[in-house]
Amino acid sequence: MIWKALSDPTRRSILDLLKSAPRTTGEISQYFAKDLSRFAIMKHLGILEKAHLITTRKEGKSRWNYLNPGPIQKTYDEWVDQLIQLKYYTDQTSRKMGQTAKRIITSTIDLSTSIATEQTKVWEALTQQIDQWWVTDFNQSPTTVKMVLEPKLGGLFYEDAGKNEGFVWATIIALHSPNHLVLRGDLSPDFGGPAISYLKFTLEEKKGKTTLSLQDTIMGTISQKRLKEIKERWKVLLDALMKYCVE
Repeated sequence: MIWKALSDPTRRSILDLLKSAPRTTGEISQYFAKDLSRFAIMKHLGILEKAHLITTRKEGKSRWNYLNPGPIQKTYDEWVDQLIQLKYYTDQTSRKMGQTAKRIITSTIDLSTSIATEQTKVWEALTQQIDQWWVTDFNQSPTTVKMVLEPKLGGLFYEDAGKNEGFVWATIIALHSPNHLVLRGDLSPDFGGPAISYLKFTLEEKKGKTTLSLQDTIMGTISQKRLKEIKERWKVLLDALMKYCVE
């Protein structure tokens, strides 16, 4: 199903459009209005949804469409990554017998917690009150005064040590209040890398409770020990401390 969905250039263009931000069906239809009808766009969106490449959410009369990178990441892990590594190994072997090929490793952390309050409060705690539930032992800079998240596209998630000093954890690359937040960060060799981290927070409210989900996809060199440490830290932050502060 995923290969069929990706085989059409219009559907690939829709996914490219959703990479920057979620869109309503009307906005997507307007973007392709010169070449395609709204009905045709809805058919394409239906195929993408069946392939789990997008998720949808109704808000009033609008239907919001969100990019879901999970299936693409899984396909990359199962097929593309192996083909790239095989080609790299073959090329390197043909040039110099016995040389060990390098490998691009992709690891994913998935966590979720249920918080007994409305979604807007959880979003506020996530984006504006990080310093209230963050553990200072997790800071990278010994002189950090507070943790800061600038809730805007291109905003930084960083440790403020004063005097224009500190440590940048990540940059916001996608934001749709109060539904999801995506950040991109770099792990230097000093902190377990080199690797790139794509961190996504998703919020969904049902019956007065909010499910906060976290997906951290790390591409690059990282040890299993470091990966386990990162997962345990996020679990403590979200499932215990943030939940306690918000509830």
